[in-house]
Amino acid sequence: MYPENYEKFEKIIERLREFTGLIIVEGRRDEESLRKLGVRTEILRLSRSPLADIALIASEYEEVMILTDLDETGERLAKRLYELLEGLTKVDIETRRELKFIAMKDIKGIEDLYSLWEGLSLRFWPPEEGV
Repeated sequence: MYPENYEKFEKIIERLREFTGLIIVEGRRDEESLRKLGVRTEILRLSRSPLADIALIASEYEEVMILTDLDETGERLAKRLYELLEGLTKVDIETRRELKFIAMKDIKGIEDLYSLWEGLSLRFWPPEEGV
């Protein structure tokens, strides 16, 4: 990740930690990565459930964040989920787009978020004296 994107990445991690709605991810490792980052809100895994069932559950929440993987499959899932949820609840797909823009070269999916964050923290923190 380019150093100029590190601060943006930290803001995304902070947004995830502060989010109080439902986060939708693809699988168990995605959820584990978010938990390691300190995310405490409810997380719903797509696993093998039909998207319509997931959308029905998610529509009960005031706000939903779609955090599918950054690959083509994740892109299709995010688009379809957004279409199913649009108008039923407030949907945050922008966090995923921002993450894809700044970190796609570094990670393949949400399951890699924690290791990326940990690696960047070791490399850039603590800041040098006088900075």
